[in-house]
Amino acid sequence: MTPFHAGELAIQERVGVRDHMAGAAAFIRDFMPEQHRQFYASLPFFFLGALDASGQPWATMLADDPGFVSTPDERTLHIGGGGMLAGDPLEGQLRVGDHVGGLGLEPTTRRRNRVNGEIVAADEGGLRIAVTQSFGNCPQYIQHRQHSAAPDDGHKVQVLRGVALTAADRELIARADTFFIATANMNEDAGRGRGVDVSHRGGRPGFVRIDDERTLTSPEFVGNFFFNTLGNVNEYPRAGLLFIDFERGDMLHIAVDAEIIWDGPQLQAFAGAERLLRFHVREVVRNVAALPFRWTDAQPAMQVARTGSWSEADRAQSAAVMSQSWRPFNVVKVVQESADVRSFYLEPADGFGVAVHAPGQYITLRVPAWAEGGAASQERSYTISDAANGRGYRISVKRAGVVSAWLHAHLAPGGQIELMGPGGDFVFEEGTQRPVVMLSAGIGITPMIAMLNSVLVNGSRTRHRHPIYFIHGAREVAHPFAVHLQTLAAGHNNLAVHVQRERLDLQRLRQLLPPGDYDVYLCGPAGFMQTMYAALRELDVPDQRIRFEAFGPSRAVLSPAT
Repeated sequence: MTPFHAGELAIQERVGVRDHMAGAAAFIRDFMPEQHRQFYASLPFFFLGALDASGQPWATMLADDPGFVSTPDERTLHIGGGGMLAGDPLEGQLRVGDHVGGLGLEPTTRRRNRVNGEIVAADEGGLRIAVTQSFGNCPQYIQHRQHSAAPDDGHKVQVLRGVALTAADRELIARADTFFIATANMNEDAGRGRGVDVSHRGGRPGFVRIDDERTLTSPEFVGNFFFNTLGNVNEYPRAGLLFIDFERGDMLHIAVDAEIIWDGPQLQAFAGAERLLRFHVREVVRNVAALPFRWTDAQPAMQVARTGSWSEADRAQSAAVMSQSWRPFNVVKVVQESADVRSFYLEPADGFGVAVHAPGQYITLRVPAWAEGGAASQERSYTISDAANGRGYRISVKRAGVVSAWLHAHLAPGGQIELMGPGGDFVFEEGTQRPVVMLSAGIGITPMIAMLNSVLVNGSRTRHRHPIYFIHGAREVAHPFAVHLQTLAAGHNNLAVHVQRERLDLQRLRQLLPPGDYDVYLCGPAGFMQTMYAALRELDVPDQRIRFEAFGPSRAVLSPAT
């Protein structure tokens, strides 16, 4: 009875979310809710994915007056015959019995809904589609744009065909922040998941790399874990891509073979990427100025701020070899996090990139000599207190000594500092799928915030589906990142935040943590570390599941249990 076919289930299993996604099946219906029906009827354009006679998927945009997409009933979608544009690679290809994937998307509101089904009637009046799957999608990665009618200059649509990307095609892709992808699984044993799907992809301009005239590579960011696209590619690697020139009205259709890239330095260097999709070009169709609309410049989706571009990823790979060298970084922003903690945002001043860091790692700063007292230059290590973004580092420093006092007094926007790194072995271990406990005190909160920001993304998505218990010891109500933690907890059901202003001990941990098999991350002053480590042993947490880092001049030595 699952709406997911074998390919989708295999991807869910591989990333450790299959059990969690079993409950999500209820969101995939075989009928359209009333709000979806009203939404489709209001749209002047609609995205469609389908196969041609050779079995090649194509993605396209249909356009006509609002109302050309209608729903006679909750299980039937009708698309008017005037919606397909001249020169479309699906022109004349859609017949009774064919499966199609539909996507209604409204850039101004970032709303989108999906509807897949089978054509039960096709004539000059259009397509009548029996709905097999219907579900809503979140607004992630959708760029805000406003459309208007294209000028009527009497031009004829020019259709260009080839087997490789032209210079003009590559130019369009290089500046694209959006594309659409059609995939399919027509296996007889696919059950309710059998059919065609068309999906949206968005990122910063440059997020699709042009490897050569017949190869493209695109990152896959955190999504809804349905894995409709990847699941289809896992079963049937052909796909169809659609890039739109929003300024000139061109539609660039690309027929490709797709492959999933699961690991490697390119993936690690691209901020926000979970996987990569590589596309090998089979055929290209470009409809020049075919669309009857033009769009305003994009207002970027907030989710793309933490994602990278290929130029940044290339620089990150180059910067990795310089991690043991001192490099100048500019101070681009300073934020007062609490009475005695400031965050410093640092970006390279030498024109090179930012080496990728794992959440929990640190960088080392070289503070120059200063006149008072003739002090020599000093070196101090500070945890990077945010997830990787491909552009810079953030450190959050408590004013607690001579060097930190100098940083608070002298580092301001426009300033510069030398640093080395990143480095360190205290990092979040991905893929275990066990419940996580993040246990910190004082400025030991910084690696935990970096880990949380890496795992919990875009306001509501999480890379770790199991419970996360964030327990922090703080003396002040207005401790660093207090508001940020509240915001994260409000947006993620799997995160529980507890701030303790009294001493944390074994009894309190028993009250906060239900019995379970945990991965624990521990960071704070030496005394806190010793107390918590002993308490975790009493809770039968294995030593190999306790990862720790001590702060302050005295490094705690935590002996394994004997």
